[in-house]
Amino acid sequence: MRLLGQPLPEDPFIPWLTMPIFFVVFFLAAVGEEVGWTGYAIDPMQDRWSALKTGLILGLVWAIWHIVGFRQEHHQWAWVAGQCFATIGLRILMVWLYNNTEKSMFAVILFHMMINVCDFSFPNYGSYYDPAITGAIIAVTVVIVTFFWSSKTLASFRYVHPYKDEKKGTV
Repeated sequence: MRLLGQPLPEDPFIPWLTMPIFFVVFFLAAVGEEVGWTGYAIDPMQDRWSALKTGLILGLVWAIWHIVGFRQEHHQWAWVAGQCFATIGLRILMVWLYNNTEKSMFAVILFHMMINVCDFSFPNYGSYYDPAITGAIIAVTVVIVTFFWSSKTLASFRYVHPYKDEKKGTV
């Protein structure tokens, strides 16, 4: 943010003492959300569509799900749009994470928890957070993931050469 000339607080407050509470609260909240988004929806959707399309659809629904809360926090529409863009990208990355951890919902829960912990731990409880910057970084990450892993599965790394074990064959 400093490189882009964005404002940051003169005396940033990072809530070190409340972070353990953040971990617990955001873990429980992530469990509640991910049971639905990941545990219930991802596999049937991936049976029908590609992993990338699944992430886009779930991300869009997830973003819409949060709009009312964003507005209740008195964020401007530009902030909400940036946050929705970032949210869609994060869901694509969550599908990628799920597919690359042998379908571990726990990995996705931890990722979701850390998104929220980091957001609320950013100076002054995230009040200086700029979702346009975060969304751009996430978008670049999604492009890289989609380039190196196929958009169909987000799990088939394109540039890996199988390890050849002389005794066992290709592993």
